[in-house]
Amino acid sequence: MTEAAGAAAQRQDRILAFLKSHEDDLFEFARRLVATPSVNPPGDERAVARLVEKRLATLGITGTQELAKTGTRPNLIVPVIETTTGPTLILSGHLDTKPAGDLDAWKTDPWEPVVRDGRLIGLGSADMKAAIAAMVYAAAAVKEAGGFPGGLTLVFTADEEAGSIFGSKWLAESAYLQGDAAIIGEPSGITQEWESIHLVSRGAALFKVRIAGTQMHSSVSDRLPAINATVQMARLIDRMDRTLKSRLTYRPHPLGGRGPTVNVGVMARAGVFYGVYPGSAEFACDIRTLPGMTESEMRRDLQRFLDDAMADDPDLKAELIFEIWVPATEISASQPVVTALLEASQQVLGRAPSLDAFPGATDAPHFQLTAGIPTVAAFGPGLLPAAHSPNESLEAASVSKAASIYALAAHHFGLGPKEVIQNRAQEPSSGGGARWETTGFFVP
Repeated sequence: MTEAAGAAAQRQDRILAFLKSHEDDLFEFARRLVATPSVNPPGDERAVARLVEKRLATLGITGTQELAKTGTRPNLIVPVIETTTGPTLILSGHLDTKPAGDLDAWKTDPWEPVVRDGRLIGLGSADMKAAIAAMVYAAAAVKEAGGFPGGLTLVFTADEEAGSIFGSKWLAESAYLQGDAAIIGEPSGITQEWESIHLVSRGAALFKVRIAGTQMHSSVSDRLPAINATVQMARLIDRMDRTLKSRLTYRPHPLGGRGPTVNVGVMARAGVFYGVYPGSAEFACDIRTLPGMTESEMRRDLQRFLDDAMADDPDLKAELIFEIWVPATEISASQPVVTALLEASQQVLGRAPSLDAFPGATDAPHFQLTAGIPTVAAFGPGLLPAAHSPNESLEAASVSKAASIYALAAHHFGLGPKEVIQNRAQEPSSGGGARWETTGFFVP
């Protein structure tokens, strides 16, 4: 073992020892984050941001920059280790959560985190306050271990759950995001935790369709010509649900799975009150897109669909209201950040996760397309189906696993691809069914 390799191994041991000694504090911090509301909408991350800043200071990490487009929506950028020679890795998560929804569907208070059957339950536990807690302690471990050859920055964003207008989008457009690679800690499991490293962040097209009808006294609707906007909306929703996906322009993607996901009628409203024939109705749709799909093609496909529907039914008057377009992103499996994550996962989990596409959208487009930072769209604790759901939870043990994975990934990324490969070659085979190639990336 070379002198450099020996020093790297000692630093890795110090990282893991620090995290082991702070395991209870880490879990308590994750619970405190869950207990601190940051619901979006309406959107106000101040309390949870202050909690993160205080814990960073307690761990000896100072210099946190609080940046906000508007006063109630702070973002935190934390230069944990700065460098002018080695690569800088960003660990990132969002501070906000979706609303709790139907409180009667929750078995516990969403903001009183509890542990049952080995799971931490509470709003934002999986999406993604456990990951934020893990990143804070991973950064502290790397800093405490000393001698880190690269740079490490934490970026905690506002407003991810409502379009990132006050968060990563604004940070990227304002040139606040600086680094050589980034990892976003969104929950990366569908059927099991730590299932996949997501190299693709699917995009999103969010739009509404407004239907015009005839508002009048409902008692004479059978005597006078009238168009029921609610009924027309229902018919159009059914048609879109059955056939819209087949009308979209997209090219198959090797990690894209089943193609774009079309969710029709995620919100709907219509009518005025009893006695009033409904003269207007409106519904919202959510399409999750693949790399290669464009906003112009999406707008064109949607308008053509509505034009055809209106041609088939002259009583239908439908207006497209296109609201938000988030492009999809992807990175190559050969990126050093992917190599580093696979190596860290093998050490902590005893296996290499698959490489896949994240079903949802993340902050990745703003990091990657605007700021030019290669970004792993999602790799974090928790199951995606549990996010945005009543009784949101994750495996309690995943909190400490996340911290170890993030810290070791930073360690390996700082070493650089060649040195990681050399260190790996000196270790006995794990028998995990994976191997290193000379190209420098992990092949499951």
